[in-house]
Formats: sequence, structure tokens, C-alpha cells
Amino acid sequence: MAETVAATDIGFKTILSKKSGASTKTPLAEITEINPPEMNRDSVQFTHHSSPDGFHEFKPGLADAGEVSVTYNLVPGLADDAVIATHFASRIVEGWSITFPNGATLDFNGFATSHGRATPLDDKMTGSATFKISGKPVMTPAA
Repeated sequence: MAETVAATDIGFKTILSKKSGASTKTPLAEITEINPPEMNRDSVQFTHHSSPDGFHEFKPGLADAGEVSVTYNLVPGLADDAVIATHFASRIVEGWSITFPNGATLDFNGFATSHGRATPLDDKMTGSATFKISGKPVMTPAA
């Protein structure tokens, strides 16, 4: 049985930042969960009347970088909630970055497609947001 790689880690200390300019990143303060994107690719059907044995034939189509979703500790109208609300209202594609505990980064351009708030009677208030990625995200391994 293979051993677990020593660099394997938990998600603690993962950071979502809003980018401004070429090198400035403003981290969101109280993110509790980040779900990085799940990329997928379209399949394009190329079946024709002579396709072998009557089976459909496909070729790979365009890729879609997916979405990033986050949950955060809600302080209504302030902190992370204000950053996301302002971005949501802007209706523009902006730069974002996920920094993993080992220092690797996933940089992407995207825009918020949802922004929610939950205020349960007997638990902490939370906010949530989903960002649609536009274009190809860039993963940079840790140095």
C-alpha cells in the first residue's frame, strides 16, 4: 500500500483574494469554505451514416472552467459581505485568486452569479457567493 505524500494537507489557511492591478491581492477575511472550480469539456457529436457498427462518434469541444463557490462568516454589509456585494453590483469580470496552504495559487477572472445570506435562529450567520469563471484559470505550483 502506498504512503500518503508528506505534502498532503487540510484546507486550513486557504485564502480567496480579490485582485486589483497586476500584483495587489486583497484577501477576504472570514472565508470558511472555498470550492475551487470543476472544469468540464463539451463533447461534439460527429456521427455519420458510415460510423462503425452504428456507434456515435465524438470529438472534444470547448472547455468550461466552471465556478468557484465560497461561504463566509456574515457581518451584514461589512467586511467580506461588502466586498462581494460591491463586486456583484458592478457587473464586471474581475481577477480573483485562491492561495492554497502550500503556497500554490489558482488565478482566475470571474464574476459573481449569486450572493446569499443566511441568518439561522440558533447558529452563526453566513454569507455565500458563486463566481463564474471567464476564460482559462492559471494554476501556479508552490515555489
